[in-house]
Amino acid sequence: MPSVLVVGSANFYGRAVIQELCAQRDLSSDTWMIRGVDKVLPELALFPPNVIKLFESVDYRMGNLRSAEFLEQAFGDTQWDYVINIAEYKFGQTAAVYEQDVRLMSLEVARLASKYKAKALVHVSTAHVFKPHGSPNTPHAEDDAMEASNELAATHVRTEQDLQMCKGRPPLVILRPALCYGPGDRQNVVPMLISAQISRATNQPMPILWDKDLRVSTVHVADVARACIQSAKWIATQNQESFAVFNLADPGDTTNAKLANAVAQLFN
Repeated sequence: MPSVLVVGSANFYGRAVIQELCAQRDLSSDTWMIRGVDKVLPELALFPPNVIKLFESVDYRMGNLRSAEFLEQAFGDTQWDYVINIAEYKFGQTAAVYEQDVRLMSLEVARLASKYKAKALVHVSTAHVFKPHGSPNTPHAEDDAMEASNELAATHVRTEQDLQMCKGRPPLVILRPALCYGPGDRQNVVPMLISAQISRATNQPMPILWDKDLRVSTVHVADVARACIQSAKWIATQNQESFAVFNLADPGDTTNAKLANAVAQLFN
C-alpha cells in the first residue's frame, strides 16, 4: 500500500501533486494512503469543484506549517513511503519570514521523515538559486555555482545545503522548477496575462521587462507533479542517505519575446 505525505498540498504545486497521486491511485489495484497538509482549507484555496472533490478523497489536514507540534501530528500515525515537501512561498517577504517558513520548516520535515523512517524525501526548491553565467544560451546544469538573486532564493540555497548535511535523513531528491505555468498559477505567467488584458482595455502597449532575447525556461505544473512522484519512487530504491538534484524545465527554447508573442496571440 503506497503511502504519501504532501506538505504544502493546497498551493499551486501541491494541488497538481494531489491530482497526479489520485490519478495514479485510481488506475491501481492497491490501496493508497494519501495525506495532504497545509495552512488553508481546500474550499478556501480557490480550487475548482472537481479539485475540491479530489481533496475530499484524501486525508487532508489543515494547520500551521510553522508548528513543530502540527507537523509531528501530520507524520505521527503512519510510516510514510514518500514525503513530498512542496510548500510554496510568496516573493517580497522578509529574511526572517523565509528563515522560519522555508529553512526551519524544511529541516523539521526532514527530521520527522527520518524519525518516522520514510523511504524517500522530495524537496521542491527553485531555479532562482543560480547566478548568471557567461553564455545566456546555455542551460544551467545541476552542479553550476549557486548565487541567489533574491532573499527567497538565498534561503532556498541555504536550505538545500542544510538538507544535504542532515544526519540520518531518508534518501533525498531536490527539484528546482523553472518558471512554472498551468492550472492554479497566480504569480508566474498569469500576471502577464492580466497585464495584457489591462493593456487591451486601455488601448496601451504592454511593457515587457528585460531584453527580448532573455532565456525564460518554463515547465508545466503537471510535469513538476509527475517529477515529484517519479523521483520519490526512484530514490527510495537507492542506498540510505542517497542524494540527487534535478533542474526541471521543458525542452522549449523560450525567450522573453516568444513568451510575449504567445500572450499577444491570446488577446489579438
